[in-house]
Amino acid sequence: MKLEGRHTVSLTGIRALAIECHALDLSAKELLFFPIHRDDNGLTRATYDELLTSKMLALAIALRTKFYQGVPYKGTEKYMDHVGFLEIQTKTMTKGWKFTIKDVCDKIIHADTVTRDFKGDFSRPLTVLAGNGPGAATWIMGFSLSNFADCLLWWLNEEHEA
Repeated sequence: MKLEGRHTVSLTGIRALAIECHALDLSAKELLFFPIHRDDNGLTRATYDELLTSKMLALAIALRTKFYQGVPYKGTEKYMDHVGFLEIQTKTMTKGWKFTIKDVCDKIIHADTVTRDFKGDFSRPLTVLAGNGPGAATWIMGFSLSNFADCLLWWLNEEHEA
């Protein structure tokens, strides 16, 4: 069988992935720190980590596909205000700035490391991505995955009702 045309990514599929990422982010506290089951061998944690990163990547790839097929991402900075921070460091400076939904997707896809910080009440853990950019630049993005998912749903509901 030969596939004709472009990849098909529906906005409903993106909504579903955002909801799954939201649920995975918020379930971490109960599942990993206060479980009813014993996880002495760490299999639950390993499976959770794999599921979380695979869903996060699937969401980022689906969104990037839509953007490359013409869905506009410029102007989405206003939806990302409550998500987290992006810091880029070069030899001469460190700079933080506002970012778009596509910027978050790019960082998810190109991250060299993914860590999760469960400080405070840790009901919304901080996901920290880090990587290397062009030249000697390094970057760090810290964000709440559940806040990112919330803001995606807000953007989809305001800008793309269908």
